[in-house]
Amino acid sequence: MRTALKMEMSDVATKQQQFVFEGELPSLNEIIAAQTPKFRVDTRWVSRYSEWKKAYTGLIVLQLRLQRIEPVENYPVRISFVVYVPNRRQDPDNILAGVKKMLLDGMKVGGILENDGWKEMVSEDGTTGDAPVLRVDARRPRVEVALVEVCG
Repeated sequence: MRTALKMEMSDVATKQQQFVFEGELPSLNEIIAAQTPKFRVDTRWVSRYSEWKKAYTGLIVLQLRLQRIEPVENYPVRISFVVYVPNRRQDPDNILAGVKKMLLDGMKVGGILENDGWKEMVSEDGTTGDAPVLRVDARRPRVEVALVEVCG
């Protein structure tokens, strides 16, 4: 975890935390496909998505704890993503939608975010953070996340 309290040019203090999710997350197309086929577990029907979500949420929460990410205290928070994928085979919009969905839900379950709604995520100017960045790294797919809070 990298946490920094710094003064911006406008003399507004900000708290910034950064963490890295190691590995790949499912794309939007994979999430949609996983919701359709269902299988039976004991007496209930389950989609592959619900099983994936539990597994990925657990991995995200574990990485948040290992990297000692602290709960956000000042809302709205600005969140930026740099996504490293192994290749360019999937559409960027599908990659980003899946990554953001899984990571935001994981941060909510992990107690880092109170919620991922408008009040917590959207600034007065209508923005949610920097535009996501996509890069290729075949050896080490990952997502680097920056959380920036305006303090005071």
